[in-house]
Amino acid sequence: MRTKTILLITAILFSLTAKGQEKVGKLDFRIGCGVSLLGSGDMTTFVYENELNYKINNYLTSAVSINLGRSNYGAYENSAFTQGNLNILLSPFKNNKKSDFRIGTGLTYYTVSDAYITSSSYRNGQVVDVVYNIESRNSYGINVVIENTSRISDKLFWGAKLYSQPYFNGDINTGILLKLGMKI
Repeated sequence: MRTKTILLITAILFSLTAKGQEKVGKLDFRIGCGVSLLGSGDMTTFVYENELNYKINNYLTSAVSINLGRSNYGAYENSAFTQGNLNILLSPFKNNKKSDFRIGTGLTYYTVSDAYITSSSYRNGQVVDVVYNIESRNSYGINVVIENTSRISDKLFWGAKLYSQPYFNGDINTGILLKLGMKI
């Protein structure tokens, strides 16, 4: 009797463990880097993104991300931005675990700082003093996202993301990122 009870409990625990291992994780973490045109193309920025996704079902995913961008090429001497995004993404062809094409929209908020030279002093043809002015602004906006990812293994995947973010203050940020992700 004791042997049967021990075998039954062992079998139940083993089946629960095996069933728990089958469960597919709904969370994934993605990092990406790329370029964007900030402020209607005034600045070409290098962008770094951290993104956390929650798979609602095979067709819908929610995502939250933080982007950091910096540039010293364009209308200003230097520009930098920090941005937060909250998106909902639709997989119209279903997330089939091998590839996932998705389109989405959401809200974004960013803070930008632009630095530019207001005056320079020269002595014997050499710059001896430079005065910079820094302007900061922030705004809410709307995200428009097109993204495709492909599986590398059961837990790893890579992809590309195109996005455009028109802001309510008239700025726009449009770019492309290459991404690497992992199921959590």
